[in-house]
Amino acid sequence: MLGTLNHLALTVSDFEKSEPFYDAILSFMGYQIVEKHEWYTLWWAENAGAIEICRMPPESLNQKHDRYSPGLHHLAFNADSREEIDRFYQMLLERGVTILDAPAEYDYTPGYYAVYFADPDGIKLELAHSPGL
Repeated sequence: MLGTLNHLALTVSDFEKSEPFYDAILSFMGYQIVEKHEWYTLWWAENAGAIEICRMPPESLNQKHDRYSPGLHHLAFNADSREEIDRFYQMLLERGVTILDAPAEYDYTPGYYAVYFADPDGIKLELAHSPGL
C-alpha cells in the first residue's frame, strides 16, 4: 500500500469538453464515476485509485499547460496487452482525439508498447504495456 497512488486531480480549462473526454478514456480502462459535482468529477477503479478533473477558477482561464515547466509532464496508464492499446487507439481516433504518437514499440524496456495522446488542454497522456513488469 505504501507509495501507491491514492488519486490524481487535474484542473481543466473547459470542463464541458474535458468531462466527456475523460469519461470515454477512463471508462474504457474500467473506471466509473463515483462523484459528480458542479466543480469536479471523480472516477474510481478497483486497485487503481481515483482520477478527478476540476474546473479551472475564472482567474486562471488564460493560462495554458506546459509539460516542460515544473509540474506534470505526462500521465501514463497501464494496459494488459498490445491488443488493448490497439483497441484504445481506435476509440481515440473515432472520438477525434489528438494523437501525439501512434501505437508503437519503444526502447524504454523490452517490448514496451504505447500510444501517446493529448487531452483537450494539451496534457500528454499515455496508455502503455510493459511485458514482464
